[in-house]
Amino acid sequence: MSHHPYDELGVIEIAALVRAGAADPIDVTARALERIAVLDRDLGAVVEVDPERALAQAANVRRDLPLAGVPILIKDVNLDVAGFSTRFGSRFFEAARIATTDSEFVRRLRAAGMIILGKSKTPEFAGDFVTEPTALGPARNPWNVARATGGSSGGAAAAVASFMVPVAHGTDCGGSIRVPAACCGVVGLKPTRGRTPSGPGAGERVAGLNTEGVLTRSIRDTAALLEAVAGPEAGAPYQTLPPVGGWMSALSPRAERLKIGVVTCRMDGTDVDPEITRAVEHAVTILGDLGHTIVPFHWPDVAEASDAAAVFWHGEIAEAIEARCRVLGREPDEHEIEPLSRYAWDATRRRSALDYIDAKAAMNRVTRRFVSAFEPIDVLLLPTTGEMAPLIGGFGRCPAGFDYAEWANAAYRFGAFTEIFNMTGQPAISIPAMLSTDNLPIGIQLVAQFGEDALLLSLAQSLENEIRWLDWRPPHCLSRGM
Repeated sequence: MSHHPYDELGVIEIAALVRAGAADPIDVTARALERIAVLDRDLGAVVEVDPERALAQAANVRRDLPLAGVPILIKDVNLDVAGFSTRFGSRFFEAARIATTDSEFVRRLRAAGMIILGKSKTPEFAGDFVTEPTALGPARNPWNVARATGGSSGGAAAAVASFMVPVAHGTDCGGSIRVPAACCGVVGLKPTRGRTPSGPGAGERVAGLNTEGVLTRSIRDTAALLEAVAGPEAGAPYQTLPPVGGWMSALSPRAERLKIGVVTCRMDGTDVDPEITRAVEHAVTILGDLGHTIVPFHWPDVAEASDAAAVFWHGEIAEAIEARCRVLGREPDEHEIEPLSRYAWDATRRRSALDYIDAKAAMNRVTRRFVSAFEPIDVLLLPTTGEMAPLIGGFGRCPAGFDYAEWANAAYRFGAFTEIFNMTGQPAISIPAMLSTDNLPIGIQLVAQFGEDALLLSLAQSLENEIRWLDWRPPHCLSRGM
């Protein structure tokens, strides 16, 4: 497959060409569909595309819209997309209804002129830190196809990293945007709670832990998507105000010097992979050279966070299963849902409303302790993951069969640094920092105080200028002559 001028363009570049009449949205869409057809044979990042619908949308899009002609994939969970079913990566949802209307997030994408190609892969019910649903097979990392993409927005991350699309939708209730962004070498922002819409099908998801967002290759493209989708939603339980002047202007260099806290150990004091530590230290050097003050950060007591979060995400999985049971008039058989999902379903059915209320109280205590510890700093710098991208088929597996404790232990070692910020609602972003000795991308995470997404993006942009990860190319794409 020969190289094409559209292949390496980002969101902003494609939209500018379309508005100027220098690119035809039909051609851009056709090329993205062609790349998916070729690259996804090896990567397994996409679960469904509708070329006819996408090309029709491209033919009719208004070319003066801010993101006219930009192709995007939607993660196969949470959001309704007219013309597609939502299958949650599960056999139990194989014949799920086709949506006739869009969720608000999707409606805003279309209103900005974006072309929805189809759905990206998720682990079943978005419940895992790798994207390997038994119903559809694994999503593979374009940097090394023997490695996982991370999860749960693993299909989205692989599609963006391999240049199938310049942007893909993701969801994040415990790191599900940031972890795959780190594994695949792309940008993944979890916005402040309430920054992006969840409705109308839900006021909030996972008790407020979940946030809808996107994965891109650049900070500027992430800001451009916030311009399109962020903002108040009628009837939503949370509202956040945009920055003065808009999201793109927020990327301008700031004169202020920030106090940046740094931590590289897990909350229990254990060390992460040495190469990940070096990636954080590399960013520390850059930020220090830019004039920012670097100080150590010490974890507060947040030991009860994981148990509380489990009540919420287990409950979200159980609710989806129960809703499907009502539609079908039966429960799933042994092979229709995976062991982790069945565990979550069973655990939820054993819990009471009091357990949920207790978990909400724990969430409040954890958030207040963490925000208090965060108060002396402007931004926190830390790893995104504790380990490099795992091998396909190896994450959280127990030789004797599924064991939740074994899975949870693996999840904690690997994804130790993300869920806490879903609990506090703070904005957090994973950005590429360096390549490992095995040529795998390493992500680092920046976190700001609640509502300070603009500050976070400005600092991330300054790191992008220095690290220059836009020059990186996954070997899989190169081996395909793309």
